[in-house]
Amino acid sequence: MSAASDTAGETIELPWHAEPSFNCFGCSPRNPIGLQLSLKQLPNGDYAAETTFSENYASYPGIVHGGIVNVLVDEVMGDTLALVHGLLAFSVTLRSKMLLPLRVGEPYLTVARISGRGNGVLHTEAEITGPGDALHVMATGTYQPIRSEQAKALMELDDAAFGRVRHYFDHGTGES
Repeated sequence: MSAASDTAGETIELPWHAEPSFNCFGCSPRNPIGLQLSLKQLPNGDYAAETTFSENYASYPGIVHGGIVNVLVDEVMGDTLALVHGLLAFSVTLRSKMLLPLRVGEPYLTVARISGRGNGVLHTEAEITGPGDALHVMATGTYQPIRSEQAKALMELDDAAFGRVRHYFDHGTGES
């Protein structure tokens, strides 16, 4: 596995894990069929998740389904935005280049960072490396911060739940 995983910091407790209405397929520890990812911050400031997939996530025998691979990079990139900027965002675009398939039972490291911002969106990038530091996936994503009215309309949060998470909404992205 990558030297980066050897130097990763402590596991980050994602603040929205305490919110019972959030059952994220990627990161919620309460979702029994989800990935239940945990993140660490690397010394260079990037965020990373170590993952070993079971057969439950396979497409072809022994190969992780490509859609699940995309969930993995989307989750780590989106969580990176949330941790750095204190906001939740919807994926607008997700592009991935699958260089090598991910195999069931092998350890992988997904590393993400913010690559830019402007025109009301945030840009991210990620890569997945596997045994021997082999690069398996390169990905980029564009994210739109969620506004309060979107959260209320789409997430069906009651007033109490919305009150607990409202600080994750209505963030501007500005230019930088």
